[in-house]
Amino acid sequence: MNIPWDENAERQVLGTLLLRPDFYLQIGTIVHADDFYPESHKVIYRAVSEMHQKGEPLDPLRVVQFLTDRSLIDQAGGADAILGLARDAIPSPLVSNHAKRVHSFGMRRQVQRAAREILDESGAPQEDETGFLRTVENKILQITQQTVSADVHLISELRGQFADHVEKLFQARGGISGLKTHFREFDRMTSGLKGGELIILAARPSQGKTTLAMNMASNVAIRSQKPVLVFSLEMSANQLLSRLVCSESGTNLSDFQRGTLHGKEKTVFAVMDRIFAAPLYLNETGYLEILEAIALTRKLHLQLRGEGKQLGLIVVDYLQLLSDSAAKRQSRQLEVASISRALKQLAKQVDAPVLALSQMNRSVESRRGDTARPQLSDLRESGAIEQDADIVMFIHRDLNPDPNDPEAQENRGKAEIILAKHRNGPVGSFHLAFRPEINRFDDLDPEYAAG
Repeated sequence: MNIPWDENAERQVLGTLLLRPDFYLQIGTIVHADDFYPESHKVIYRAVSEMHQKGEPLDPLRVVQFLTDRSLIDQAGGADAILGLARDAIPSPLVSNHAKRVHSFGMRRQVQRAAREILDESGAPQEDETGFLRTVENKILQITQQTVSADVHLISELRGQFADHVEKLFQARGGISGLKTHFREFDRMTSGLKGGELIILAARPSQGKTTLAMNMASNVAIRSQKPVLVFSLEMSANQLLSRLVCSESGTNLSDFQRGTLHGKEKTVFAVMDRIFAAPLYLNETGYLEILEAIALTRKLHLQLRGEGKQLGLIVVDYLQLLSDSAAKRQSRQLEVASISRALKQLAKQVDAPVLALSQMNRSVESRRGDTARPQLSDLRESGAIEQDADIVMFIHRDLNPDPNDPEAQENRGKAEIILAKHRNGPVGSFHLAFRPEINRFDDLDPEYAAG
């Protein structure tokens, strides 16, 4: 297998950086150290990068001294090799073309390495063929993600795209410009779910966060007929479908599980027909790597796009059950931060909202009264999640209301939905009716909402 690399392009990039370090701002966003083929070129580029980041003066002799002080000069090919790079370089703004070529060949070598690994692994015994195929997919996905590079645009280039966005806002006339969840107050406050958003839904145990998420998912898939992808890491497909059927048919879940439907059989089967006709996609893997979740989502996104459709919503139940093997070796907090950032990037890549359920810190369990209302600091590993999220909302219910408190008794069967963070709109709260026996949230009656 021929090894793709361009010696002249690599020498021009390195030589230009030695003579014109101000070009690093242009080159550093394109090429990485591993894009260079000889180890000596990688060592030199890393030295230049480190000196630039530290703000140190940079020229060929200083780079030689920098590498000598760290006993890396031999790995860099010696002082003469570094001085030769500077001597042969022709600094020019067109060096970005050389940098892109170096990066392109670096990607191709990664593909070759992945192909060799896949070929070797394909000849070895495989206990789990599905796992092997996912490994293959992840190897390629890790490479393709590196090809997405940031760019800058002259503002005039964005006119058409922004004009379409403004037209949609004007057509809404103060109404819903995004995807309806069919919860009136939530849609009013957010103007609907929008592509690229990361929405975090958090609550204490038994507050109904899975129920609310699945109610939103079913509303989008069944009522709006928009494709919805659900990653259920905690419940099996049968458990989720049972909840969906009971929610849509108004059937008590306990009765459904016992098979005592009290004459509602026809209603249940009619609801099942409606659910199974909806564009609802389910992954019930108990353990899932974030890269695997991204790969599955992108695959479905491409499939739907080929059919002229757009993914409407992605639900992750729940965020802390996803895994990131690369970040796990460092700390749990960094792992969750990596997963949170990846979900936000995924929302932007496929232009669909991601609704991710999240755990809360146990400290909220010990609070009472008004202090029991959840707040942003109650999110587990809250820093990264709060930073990445466009919307953070909580469910708050008093599970043990004071029997002597009329207001507490009046609020039985109601849940407060708190929008604690809203990047593009107001924060606040509203109430929904909650019937846990049928796994369903609903808007309150108009009289209560008006009050």
